[in-house]
Amino acid sequence: MPRKGFNLIGYATSPLGLGEDLRSFASILEYLKIPFSIVDLPTDSSGKVPYSWQYLTTEDYDNNVFFMSPMGCQQLFKSFPELFTKPKKTIGYFLWELPDLPDEFIPSLKLVSHIWCPTKFVQKSFMAKSRQLTLCLPLPVIQADAIGFDFREKLGIPENSFVALYMFDMHSTINRKNPQAVVKAFLEFSKNIKDAYLILKINRWENRDQGELAWLPKHPQIKLVTETLMPGHLVDLYRAANCYLSLHRSEGFGRTLVEALQNNLALITSNYSGPADFVDEKNAYLVHWQPRKLLAGEYPHSKGSTWSEPSITDAISHLKYLYQHGYQEKSAQALLTGKSFETAALAKRYEPIIKSYLI
Repeated sequence: MPRKGFNLIGYATSPLGLGEDLRSFASILEYLKIPFSIVDLPTDSSGKVPYSWQYLTTEDYDNNVFFMSPMGCQQLFKSFPELFTKPKKTIGYFLWELPDLPDEFIPSLKLVSHIWCPTKFVQKSFMAKSRQLTLCLPLPVIQADAIGFDFREKLGIPENSFVALYMFDMHSTINRKNPQAVVKAFLEFSKNIKDAYLILKINRWENRDQGELAWLPKHPQIKLVTETLMPGHLVDLYRAANCYLSLHRSEGFGRTLVEALQNNLALITSNYSGPADFVDEKNAYLVHWQPRKLLAGEYPHSKGSTWSEPSITDAISHLKYLYQHGYQEKSAQALLTGKSFETAALAKRYEPIIKSYLI
């Protein structure tokens, strides 16, 4: 017989953003001492992220929460319809990364009772197409303890150099993440500066067509990190940098931006989409943008939609400022923003909503 708690369904052991969403919500349930179970769906990187939870059980609970895309729910329903029909409540923790939700997603939304999402940007896109209860409920961004690995030494970067960092996933569409603009801005900024470097952390590039990176030049001041990193090593990578440079065209949330703030990096970022919920002039160096219609093939299911075209000139100006003046003025506010995404802070904030599902 079902019990009061949550069944979390998604990519629990995969190093994906959606997998991290599941693990982050599990940390809230742990904090609130609410029991839960996990259904780990297979991916090409399953098993790479271990977890251990005190309140994790093998019981069947009243509420199913799906941490995946709406279309992923539709595919799962075809194979396991009972996951959507058996529990009292079904919740889709959904992401979308454009301002317009495609009409073909609407049947997927109807598979769940309620929709949760991480930012007002995403919430607005769902609410425009659905009358279901849709809550903006951001999840924790959990920091591991640093291990102490010296990425500067490994990559041949002198200790006192200025280092910019950007991370992107080959499966998240390069057009949206826009690392090309990051490289362009860095090359222009560092044209006559020999003690500046750019680290690009590229996730899941195995089995990808290397032609997708044809735009990436071989340059002595651009360093690549392509291996899967454990959480502690990821913290070490952040701490090897001075600033995080994100010229994304659109983000549903922007987890790496929060991680950069938590690790006290200066943040240069497009002032658009999901991150607008938590970045401003007090904690980041904002890059202005112009709206642009998506071209055919730039992003799946995006016909007629728009996203941002960030100003490379702005990004270069911010890089020059940080190189010349260092990073102090926004540091305290950045750390404060990062703390607002800790598990305890968000668990206390959303405890009434979460516990309302246990009545």
